[in-house]
Amino acid sequence: MSKKNISKSFLAHPPVEKGDFNEFIKESLKDWITYANLKERIFNEYAITYPKRAWNKYIEVKNEAFCNGENDMYIAHSNKGYKITKDRNEIEASVNHLHTMALNMLSKESKAKKALNRSVQND
Repeated sequence: MSKKNISKSFLAHPPVEKGDFNEFIKESLKDWITYANLKERIFNEYAITYPKRAWNKYIEVKNEAFCNGENDMYIAHSNKGYKITKDRNEIEASVNHLHTMALNMLSKESKAKKALNRSVQND
């Protein structure tokens, strides 16, 4: 089968409700897996490339369902990769990881704004 690229509509609407794909993801994420390894598995199974942006959207939609009480599974993220879990400790660790990333991004934003203000004042 030839390599296919996923359309832009796929990025906006990933196949979160397609049972076969969801089962494939659940099976693939029983243990920690890196995005690169998961992307390779998806290509081997479906003969498609799965962009990081589409993967992030998939996680966002699935974890939003967890937050809304629609399911009890959460896709955790850490330096080990990704894992679908019900384990409270793994979910809390992943949420703490998100918090740390958010603080780092806010710090970068603040530094950039300060630098921008300095450069504007010097003009």
